[in-house]
Amino acid sequence: MKRNIRSTIDAVLTGLGIGVIFSAVLLATTVTVQIQMFIALFGVLLMEAGIWGLSSKVFPNERRFISLRSEGDNIIGLIRELNSAALARDTGSEDDKRFQATLEKMHSSVKRMSELASEEGKSTSTK
Repeated sequence: MKRNIRSTIDAVLTGLGIGVIFSAVLLATTVTVQIQMFIALFGVLLMEAGIWGLSSKVFPNERRFISLRSEGDNIIGLIRELNSAALARDTGSEDDKRFQATLEKMHSSVKRMSELASEEGKSTSTK
């Protein structure tokens, strides 16, 4: 839920910044160039705040299972490594050793995930 709020705020900030920049251009006949530049600069700052995702820095991270999340990120890396090893094995450029070693790492990672399930708080990445 919080991630959706953050992404919505980022999109709104970007859109609002674009709107402010357009209004600076449209107000060119009624305001001085100095005020027009200030409005455009403010619009650029709003737009950049949305693009850079500054709302994630304003709103704290409320994840509860940090260590499990970290191990999940680790297994995604292992999936990539397993695919690379399988492709190398299938093309004949490597034997089955790297594939089997990566498979063993994945089994260990899944075992760690089962141990980390329901543990809140601390991050213990073992990449």
